[in-house]
Amino acid sequence: MGLEKRFEKQKYLSTPDRIDLAESLGLSQLQVKTWYQNRRMKWKKIVLQGGGLESPTKPKGRPKKNSIPTSEQLTEQERVKDAEKPAEVPGEPSDRSRED
Repeated sequence: MGLEKRFEKQKYLSTPDRIDLAESLGLSQLQVKTWYQNRRMKWKKIVLQGGGLESPTKPKGRPKKNSIPTSEQLTEQERVKDAEKPAEVPGEPSDRSRED
């Protein structure tokens, strides 16, 4: 019952919250962590079938899958940026080095 009450308020537990909850209920941290993982899966299944009021969410601050670009993607992005820059004429100073 204690786990269910806490789950209604908080779908994800931080490590300190998990430690506190485990101690208050006389459970191990692993038991609490496993229960939360299983309960979230059950909750998401209910929500995705249209039986829940809330939408499933991920904890804030966690990057979405594939949201961090690979080194190949970064290289391609830089190549595209360089191609978009106007070419400098050899022998002429650039705007930055020109003094008025």
